[in-house]
Amino acid sequence: MASVKITQAEADRLLKMLKRSLISETSFPAKGESTEFHVAGDSKQDIFAINIFRGKLNRLKYNIGARIVKNGILLLELHMNPSNVHRNPDGEKITGSHWHVYSEEYGRLWAFPAENMDSEEFVENTMLFLEKFNVIEIPAISFQMEYI
Repeated sequence: MASVKITQAEADRLLKMLKRSLISETSFPAKGESTEFHVAGDSKQDIFAINIFRGKLNRLKYNIGARIVKNGILLLELHMNPSNVHRNPDGEKITGSHWHVYSEEYGRLWAFPAENMDSEEFVENTMLFLEKFNVIEIPAISFQMEYI
């Protein structure tokens, strides 16, 4: 679905709209696994999947993404990994944890530093991601002590 695009106005609308979880509870994934749940926006057409992945070997590596269910477009991603290097389309290197925000021109190829975020704060960063994606009703999220 990489060839599917939406306008910048539509992406901005979808990013800004308030969203509510379609489930009441979920669990953080174990190492090397992911978990996914859906949130709904203003209408039945506005359904999004939130995916949380944890690295298997490096506990400081995890990704959280939000995509549109009907077309698979990733609107927002947070890649947490202190040693990560991402190269933007203009050649600029982003070192460390970073955000991807959908743009009409670049899709999700452009990254921005995730400033003032510590990879040790897995739970807090997940909540920050949900807040940034405007999820105002989140599921109860259970986690094991190893996540803290």
